[in-house]
Amino acid sequence: MIRVFEGFAGYGGGSFGLKRLKENIPDIDYEVVGYSEFDKFAASLYDANHRDANGNPIRNWGDITKIDPNELPDFDMFMGGFPCQPFSSAGMQMGTEDPYGRGAMLGHIIRICRVKKPRYIFLENVKGFTHGKFKPIHDQLVRDLREMGYGDNPLAQAVLNSRDYGIPQNRERLWMFARLGGLPEDFSMVPPKVHSDLKMADFLDYHPAENLYLSDAQIAHLKEKHHIDSFRVDTPLCFDVYNKKIKYDGYSITITQPEHNSLRVIEVPHEDGREIVRKMSVHEQFRLMGFRISRDLQQCEINFDGQSYSQLSKRAGNGWDVNLVGILLTHIFRQL
Repeated sequence: MIRVFEGFAGYGGGSFGLKRLKENIPDIDYEVVGYSEFDKFAASLYDANHRDANGNPIRNWGDITKIDPNELPDFDMFMGGFPCQPFSSAGMQMGTEDPYGRGAMLGHIIRICRVKKPRYIFLENVKGFTHGKFKPIHDQLVRDLREMGYGDNPLAQAVLNSRDYGIPQNRERLWMFARLGGLPEDFSMVPPKVHSDLKMADFLDYHPAENLYLSDAQIAHLKEKHHIDSFRVDTPLCFDVYNKKIKYDGYSITITQPEHNSLRVIEVPHEDGREIVRKMSVHEQFRLMGFRISRDLQQCEINFDGQSYSQLSKRAGNGWDVNLVGILLTHIFRQL
């Protein structure tokens, strides 16, 4: 039995990934013994989708900065996608000597794992975490894991893209894994790629809601603002607002939070020639995050908890591709 604590849980991308792991390796048993999430909407979404073996809610330990690790139940794996945000007095609250500085939330993971000594640590972050301004934080993580007993070369890591594993979204993320005592010498963090001919068009709803569609005036404004001559396409494509271009390769750009949302769906024009551009539906966003949601919406793997478009889009943008998490966890545990 692998007892799991999920930090920065969001909708529980780790927990959904563990379900996929169980499907792939039935002999593996796991139990989520607790999670940490301070956002009330994210916590509500987590609770709507995850229960313990007896059907009871899993305890939310709240703000990770306020957790006393000595009060936590024992666990075998910590998993979480930590934010890399500027250090502030409301962050680590460990004084100016904090070695993590801008990686304050990562420092809290180390603080907890130093006490609990889980057998496994599974982390996710942006692909740039290993270099540039974040490199000192990354290097501090490696030093701490080494000092804590996770081996001389404690951190296996790889940048993986969702589009290489059956989901037509260009989403690159850094995945990291450590095992107490060290990893096998030939350990790999890169699962075999999954060939797929599916494109974004294959992940769109059959009947999108009318309120997602831009008016003719809005489309005209979008074209003028971004110097686009035409939105006439032969198959539904993604328009990248940020880079001002149509993605003719058929893939979606990265799903992001609403305030950073630079994605629009371009549909095949009306018979009268009028162009069609719209926002992406919640179901489409989560489908592109690896969830099993039928295009007619008759089957849906996740309970949306009655939350708003804005809140759910935020959860998707901050979340994990659960398809990739399942593939990666399966690849990892088949080597251990």
